[in-house]
Formats: sequence, structure tokens, C-alpha cells
Amino acid sequence: MKHLKFINIAVVLMFVVAQFSCAQNKSKTVEKGLQLNQIKVSSLSGLREAVQQSNQHIILKPGKYNITDLPIESRGFPCSGSNNIIELNEVYINFPVGTCKDAHFDITGSNNILRGGDFEDTYQNGMEKVTDFGSYNQNRKTLAKGLKGGANIRVSGNNNTVDGIKLTVRGSFPYGYGNMYGIGRGNATGLDKRCALLITGVGNTVDNCEFQHRAFGHVIYMQKNADKTLIKNTYIEGDVRPSNDAYTETNDGDLPKRFNYKMPLGEMEGLPIPRDVMFNLTEDGIRAYNIPGSVTVENCVVKKCRGGIKLYMAKGKVTVKNSTVLDCVVEGYSLNNGGEMINCKGNAAYGPLLYMHFDKVSNQNIDLTVLPAPHAVGNHVFAAIKGHGHNIKLTAANPSETIDNTLRPIVVGYPARFQFLTTDYPNVPKGYEENFKKHFGNKTYSATKISIKNGTNYPVILGHLSEGNQVKSSGKVTDYGTANLVKTYPASEEKK
Repeated sequence: MKHLKFINIAVVLMFVVAQFSCAQNKSKTVEKGLQLNQIKVSSLSGLREAVQQSNQHIILKPGKYNITDLPIESRGFPCSGSNNIIELNEVYINFPVGTCKDAHFDITGSNNILRGGDFEDTYQNGMEKVTDFGSYNQNRKTLAKGLKGGANIRVSGNNNTVDGIKLTVRGSFPYGYGNMYGIGRGNATGLDKRCALLITGVGNTVDNCEFQHRAFGHVIYMQKNADKTLIKNTYIEGDVRPSNDAYTETNDGDLPKRFNYKMPLGEMEGLPIPRDVMFNLTEDGIRAYNIPGSVTVENCVVKKCRGGIKLYMAKGKVTVKNSTVLDCVVEGYSLNNGGEMINCKGNAAYGPLLYMHFDKVSNQNIDLTVLPAPHAVGNHVFAAIKGHGHNIKLTAANPSETIDNTLRPIVVGYPARFQFLTTDYPNVPKGYEENFKKHFGNKTYSATKISIKNGTNYPVILGHLSEGNQVKSSGKVTDYGTANLVKTYPASEEKK
């Protein structure tokens, strides 16, 4: 009888559980006209299982989680379901560097919303900020360990939204030297980069997110079929360090010493590591490769990256609105043919604020307010402009305030790039002559029919192959070109 009694109790319990589960699933969320079953989970394994199904409002119980609670082959969330809301408000997930082999979230489904959550790559020794870059780069298992160039979050499905997350990215090799040891094939040391968010699908949105990027790799970037991408209300911050610090790395395993404190690759090969400039510790904040589609960036801030908002390779419409780029190293903004920059801001503290890569780039419309950079270092130019038919307006945030301790030129038409394009223009930086002759000596360039209104005290230099441009400037104008129309005016008249 006792045995039967226990069986009856078990049956009752099973019935109660089934009824509870059924009641859960009957709870509905309506999103974009869809009725979604509400699913509550309380573990990472439960979350992992749920995101592979569709038509759900998945809610993970608030709390702190560690990805190592999952088996090593399951340490990620394959979001293959569609029409899901993945609700992670008040959820923190720790991803110790060296314990995951692939993306943290892989969104291959469509019409999903990944909402909320604080995701952090942490070092297993408890370190938060790298200070000893020499030792760091010699630990390739739990410190300088990336994702072989991959991203922590991948979005290959369509019409997904990443909303309100915070992502802290750590772990890559080499870390701490900018582009010095290479960025792709033909690198000097081997690469193990780690990026934040890769978008390859159509109609995807990033909204109200924060990215703290402490690894060598892009933050948000687009490849393959990406189109109709919207990035808005998002804050991106990388990190920088003084190049002079490389000369303090004197142990045999330290990368600068291994290469005899010389630049090992590219146009700078054989030259000493530049002094008194900044190294970018990450790659680009918002970057598009050869994508067929459009990109819109609205109300975003990008700080301390290699390039800020770098969209010059996109084939579709590029629009950047109400955004700010600060303290980036190689370039701030870079748009494509017909690209628009509306009510944007930035400074040229560590690199040019505005940069154009191609001779044939054309018809950009740029409205840019220049912010002060009293902390600026380096001999870079303020802007590098070429191509055809642009309309560029530069406005000083406060005309009576000193923008910069160095009057960096706005260069219009140039053969060289990056470290070779400096405040010495049109001259070549001292000591760089042979490298310039080898890599740029036969380059041609053009800057034609460009309209520039420069309301700053930065000077304008029109290069030898600039022709038919119209320049109105508060700063000094030097014209080496042909048939350029130049007018100068006091900065005090800018607001009139």
C-alpha cells in the first residue's frame, strides 16, 4: 500500500508540473503582431536550449552567470530560432578569456530581439587593465587569447535587433601596438584578434548599447551581404597608449625588442617606431567592408579607436547623423561616394578627423563641428580630402577657444597617407624620404570641384593636383593647385 501511495503522489506531482508548464506557455507576449509564448529559464543551459526554438519571449532569471558552467563544446548561444525576444535584463554573464572557442551569441535566425544583459570577457587572474604589454603578449592561453579574428556576437540573420546590451571585450594578440605588426595576411607575428559584433545579414539594428573594447579587433563591423543596417544611440570606447612606452619593453620576449624597435611591415618597414604619437589598442569603432547595402549611424559616440566611423567601402547609401568621434588614431570619419554627414562632431587629437581613401570618391556632403583637443599629440593633419564634387562645412565649436596647440593642415589632394601625411606637407617627414619614394613616389591624386567652408583656424593646403576647388576659410590658405577660388574671412564672422 505504501508503494502505491508513493506512486500516486508522484503522479500528482507530475500533473502539477505539467499544468504549471502549460500555464507558463499560455502566457503570451505580443510583439510586432506576433503572439509569443513566454518562457522563463533560470540557467545558461536552459537559455541555450530556448534560443534554438521560435516564437517565444524568453526571460532569463536575473543574476550572475559564468559561461564555464556549460560544457566546453557548448559555451555559446546558437540563436537559430526566429521571432524571439531574448530578455536578459539584470543578467551578467562572465566569459573568462581562453575558455570559449567561438562567438558568445550567434544569431542566425531572423526577427529576433536580444535585449539587455552585461557580457564581459574577464582575465582569469583578475586583471582588468593591461599595463605590462610585454608579459601580456607572452601569455597566449589566458591573456592574449582571441577568437582567431571572430566576433563575440554574430548576426547573420535578417531583421534582428541588439538592444540595450553592454559588452566588454578582452583577449587578443598582439595587443598594445596599433597596426605595427599587421592587421591581416602577411603580418609579422601571427594574429589572434577578437571583435565585438559582426553583422552580415539584412535589416539589422543595434540600439542603445555600450561597447567597452579592450582587444585588437573591430567593434561593430559589417561584411558579406549586410544591408539596411541601423546603428543608433550607442557608445563605443576603445583604448590608446603612448608609442614611447614601446621603448621601455626591454625583455627578450617583448615584441618591440624582438624587432629591434623598428617597424617590420609595409610602407614604414625599417623605420624606428614613431615617438610621441598614440597607439590604438583596438581597430575600428564602426566599420563596413565591401558590403552591397546601406548603413545609417545615428546619435552614436566613438572614442579611442583606430578609425571612428569608417564606412568608405560600403556600396550603398551611407548616412551619419548627430554622432561624435573623439581621440581616434588613424582617422575619425571616412565615408563613401555620396556619403552624408549631418550635424556630427569630433576632434583630431591623435589622428585626422576626416579622411578620404580613394581618388575617385565623390559627392560627399559633410557638416562637421570641430571640438577642442588640448591634449592632442602627434604630427598628423586635421583632414585629408581628395576626390570630386564634395560639399564640406567645418565649424568651430567655439571660435574664440583654442582648438589645438598645433595648427594641423586641412590637406586637399595628396599622394601619401597616414604617417607620411603630416604637418610637414607638402614635404615628406624627415627620415622617411626613401620609404616615401618607394611607396608613393609615382602616385597621382586629384581633388577637383570641391567646396570647403572652413570655420576653424586650421590652415588649408591645396595640393599640386588640386583644381577648380572653392575654399572659404577662417584659417590661412596655401594654394599649390590650379584655378582654385580662395577667400579668407575672420572666424568671428562664422556665426553671422
